[in-house]
Amino acid sequence: MKRFLLAAMHSLPIVLALLGPATAHAQDGNAALYDAVAPAGSAYIRVLNLAPGVAEMMVSGKTAAQKVNGGQLGNYLFVAPGAHKVTIGQASLALNLPAKSALTLVYDGSSLLQIADNYVEDSKKAQIAFYNLTDQPLALKTRDGKHAVVDGVTPNQTATRMVNEIKIGFAAYAGERNVAQFAELFLKKGRSYSYVVIAEGGGYRTIGLMNGLDSIK
Repeated sequence: MKRFLLAAMHSLPIVLALLGPATAHAQDGNAALYDAVAPAGSAYIRVLNLAPGVAEMMVSGKTAAQKVNGGQLGNYLFVAPGAHKVTIGQASLALNLPAKSALTLVYDGSSLLQIADNYVEDSKKAQIAFYNLTDQPLALKTRDGKHAVVDGVTPNQTATRMVNEIKIGFAAYAGERNVAQFAELFLKKGRSYSYVVIAEGGGYRTIGLMNGLDSIK
C-alpha cells in the first residue's frame, strides 16, 4: 500500500551524509503515515496534549473522539479535506484543511496552538521533525553536540530533516549547552519521528517517538 510521508527534510552532515540545509519555520513538520487506509488526498491532524488529563479531540465528520493521555503526542488522524470544526475540551477551532496537508495542535488545557506540518510523499529516508515548545531558540544535535540535525528552531516552531536509516540518540541544545536528551531510536527508512522539547517546572521534558496513524470513523 502506498506510504504517505509528511516533511521537507535534508540529511545530517558527516554522520548521516549531507544532502542540504534544514529549514526552520512553523510550516515545516513531519509524519510518516505508513500502512494507511486513508483515501488519496486526505488531510491529517493530531494533538500534543500538554494538559494533565486525557484530551478528547473531536473532529467534524467523525463519530468518535480521539483520546490522548496527558503529556502525550497523539497519532495523526486522517479526515476528508475541507472545512472542519475541531474541539478539545472547551477549546475549538474552525479549520479549512487542504488535501495532502497535516497539522499538529498543541493543547494546554484551555487553548489550541496550530503548528503546520509540510506534506511530502517519499519513502527513501527516515523523517525527523523537531518541535521547540520552550521560550528560547533550540537546536537538535547529536548527543556530543558536534553535529546539528536541525538548527535555530525558535519557540513554538518546528523544523525537519530526512536522514539515512540509523540507530542514534539526539539532544536539544541552547547554544552550546545541552538542555535535554532523547532516548536512542532506530530510525527506519520510510518512517517518521517526532522529537519534542517542552518547558516544564523550570526545566525541560522531552518526547521522542515514531509517528503513527489513527483511523476513526
